[in-house]
Amino acid sequence: MTSEGWSDGWYVVPWQVIFRDLDAFGHVNNATFFTYFEWGRARLWFALNGSVGIPRDIGFIVVRAECDFKQQLALEPIEIRTRIGEIRNTSIEFLTEIRRDNGQQIAATGRVVVVLYDWERQQKIPVTDDLRHKMRGN
Repeated sequence: MTSEGWSDGWYVVPWQVIFRDLDAFGHVNNATFFTYFEWGRARLWFALNGSVGIPRDIGFIVVRAECDFKQQLALEPIEIRTRIGEIRNTSIEFLTEIRRDNGQQIAATGRVVVVLYDWERQQKIPVTDDLRHKMRGN
């Protein structure tokens, strides 16, 4: 299994599919893919911001999430690959690939749009030049 980190513009997070991810048919339930996207997004965000992984360090909320399913997954190691897509005034697009077979096959692709959010003021906030630079640097 690969190690967590940057590879070819993607932030790669290795993951082992676990039993609770499976449905009655023995493959990963479709809703679980969104949890994989979430974990990849969080790990990339923590890496960009030097965070230790405190929930309040997630400075955004999801406003759109979509997934294209390509292959079934079972109890197997996978890679969650996430990168930044479009960056707008207050929103960021995260693109994700779920890969199997040592990264050789794409099992799903996803697109999640988030809005930067100030939890104390309960309102969206703009993408700063500093954050934009960090996101474009990888």
